[in-house]
Amino acid sequence: MTETRVPPRAPSRSFRPDIEGLRAVAVLSVLIYHANLAWVPGGYVGVDIFFVISGFLITSLMVRQVERQGRLGLADFWARRARRLLPASTLVLVFSAVVALVCLPVNTRKDFGGDIVSAALYVVNWRLGAREVDYLAENVGASPVQHYWSLAVEEQFYIVWPLLIAALVALFRTRWRPALLVGITAVTVASFVFTLSYTVAQPDLAFFVSTTRIWELGVGALLAIAFPVLVRLPAALRGALGWVGLAAVCYSVLQLDDATVWPGTATLLPVLGTAAAILAGGGAAPRWGVGLVLGLRPAVWIGGLSYSLYLWHWPFLIAAEGLWGDLRVRQALLVVLASAIPAWLSYRYVETPFRHAPRFALPRPALLAGAAGMAVSIVAGFALVASFGLVDTVEEATAEEAPGALALNDPRFADTDWAALKTVDVLRPSPLDAYADYPSINRDGCVASMIEEDFKPCEYGDPDAERTVALVGDSKAAQWFPPIRAIAEKEGWRLVVMFKNGCPFAASRVLVNGQPSPSCASWQPWAMEQLEELRPDVLLTVTRNSRALPPGGTTEDDARPEPMVEGLVEYWQRLVDAGIMLVPILDTPIPVSKTVPDCVQDHLDDLTQCVSLKKKGTPRSGAPAQLAAAEQVPEARIVDMSPVVCPDGVHCPPVIGNVLVYRGGTHLSNTYAKTTTTILAEKLAEATGGLFGSAAPASG
Repeated sequence: MTETRVPPRAPSRSFRPDIEGLRAVAVLSVLIYHANLAWVPGGYVGVDIFFVISGFLITSLMVRQVERQGRLGLADFWARRARRLLPASTLVLVFSAVVALVCLPVNTRKDFGGDIVSAALYVVNWRLGAREVDYLAENVGASPVQHYWSLAVEEQFYIVWPLLIAALVALFRTRWRPALLVGITAVTVASFVFTLSYTVAQPDLAFFVSTTRIWELGVGALLAIAFPVLVRLPAALRGALGWVGLAAVCYSVLQLDDATVWPGTATLLPVLGTAAAILAGGGAAPRWGVGLVLGLRPAVWIGGLSYSLYLWHWPFLIAAEGLWGDLRVRQALLVVLASAIPAWLSYRYVETPFRHAPRFALPRPALLAGAAGMAVSIVAGFALVASFGLVDTVEEATAEEAPGALALNDPRFADTDWAALKTVDVLRPSPLDAYADYPSINRDGCVASMIEEDFKPCEYGDPDAERTVALVGDSKAAQWFPPIRAIAEKEGWRLVVMFKNGCPFAASRVLVNGQPSPSCASWQPWAMEQLEELRPDVLLTVTRNSRALPPGGTTEDDARPEPMVEGLVEYWQRLVDAGIMLVPILDTPIPVSKTVPDCVQDHLDDLTQCVSLKKKGTPRSGAPAQLAAAEQVPEARIVDMSPVVCPDGVHCPPVIGNVLVYRGGTHLSNTYAKTTTTILAEKLAEATGGLFGSAAPASG
């Protein structure tokens, strides 16, 4: 058989080495940022640089096709994208499934398998955005495909944008270019205006969703539409603009940080800077322009490899952290550097051959091959989810076999050292199911999410009862709902609850996921007004927060204990002055391991590896702020439930009475919380002088 050789393609006249250099700036910024190098705090703007470049290049490609053919060939366009993106993407998604299977906790397989499926379908940005505002997902760490969120935004752009351009060209055949300019301007401006409000109202969602990023791609698209006119500007002016633009990009990378509202007005800096640099390199660019730096051979080489580098570096980092724990900067940099090897191999032997293979030159085979690649990725994701069911763990205990906190007062366990317990024969809940072991109230709409603006109190027990107890606070208050409901119903009280995830009941500004929360700021006075109108006989409250923002504070570095204490004191004093009996329940110590179920699953033969120390966990909890506030509001009747978590006052074991104490993160498992009912009732009776609680209420 005679080997058929395909001659190498001649360089495209539209090839822009300076744009490859910009890609190098973008990808190196992201890689170094992900390695946590302190002097690149704004490296995340590399993604925004990519958005502008993509908007410019893709729109330029479509405009040239319309100029040549009078229409836009959608199938041909999507086939090009499939050849360019899907082969390497498929390979990395399959590799990410292996990373999750081998290197990460088994409890993450369901979530990360779903992430891989979503990444294959290019909708993972919406999935990650929803998880970011889901407080019950606190135990899900960084996904091995988290970086695919930006690729999902671009892919959604690649689907919608050609349809928009094709429609405008078809409607305005003779004046399609002005129509494109007007239409794309309208979309870009609308997206930008929406972004400005959404990043304030919903900062966690705003980072991921496509609607807040379209304007960045739109800026690149507008540059492509207006390029024939703008490129006629004097070369010296464009050259100067290029350097100003590159300086703006570099400033963004080096000076912006995680406290910057993003994507907001600050995003204009790298977006417009990138557009200026792209404009400077077009037409008759001056020799002293930015191309002098961006067009250097190493920069062009890295830019050509940027897609593969971006794909491979993140799962390598996640795998390393899964195997060795938190990485130091030097270690992370070495891991990122090592990821360049599979990135180059992928580029050389996967990306390039598929892009130039004659068999995929026509749209139909290219699209079929792309669909096959997506199918492989989807199967890998579902296989990862299915593997969760094959994991061996300890047998699940029956309710009778799992007394939990009741064992602390049971003479049969009097000599048990729970912190020294190495193994158990049965356990409840299973460490594989613990993350879902939260109170049912989280499912019935009575716990406001971190972004929710529509608040409502919920009532339980006897609605006509003579006495009312209220339970108010964040999710750490909600974790006590089951035992408190049991106590209230046994004693014939009405129970009113008001919960908001991540938000303390205090006149304090707090950060939620690193950003000030307008939703929390609305809930706090609303809850206070409800209580002043309700005037319950007893108010129970818990807070997880130990620090809050002073006036003008915006970042975690600004958060201090004093504003948190002051906010608690302000609200507590108002309630005490209104004649309401105030009973704060101290926040329980925070486990050293934020994923106790994972630790237990990994150390079923030696549970002592998962024991925490109370002296380390208490300062990280909300208890110090509550105690400091109680010193200023002596009428506050403190209830300390730490003995049910740290029975000897020193060690906090992961398992007590065959029950997993924590469901993960900082929250008690619902199963364990229920078993504390008797102890909690006794402590509440003591705190309220016998008004609420008793020595032996019904359990659960």
